[in-house]
Amino acid sequence: MMLGLKRDLRTEGAGVMYPQESYRIAQELACDRYAECSAVTRELLREAFEDIARLAAETTMEGGLNRGACVVL
Repeated sequence: MMLGLKRDLRTEGAGVMYPQESYRIAQELACDRYAECSAVTRELLREAFEDIARLAAETTMEGGLNRGACVVL
């Protein structure tokens, strides 16, 4: 899973990475999911952590995705 942070700092203009571009990069990296959130405003924070926990449980449970260990970069 790829997680985009500092969602609250996104403003219109040059150098802005939009969710569509981030999602495309996540697909290129063969990530199962992409999410973004902001710790400052708490926007989408709960959803992101729930998705991370769900994906971690799926990869570690018997019969889950079984792609090996979760890797945190």
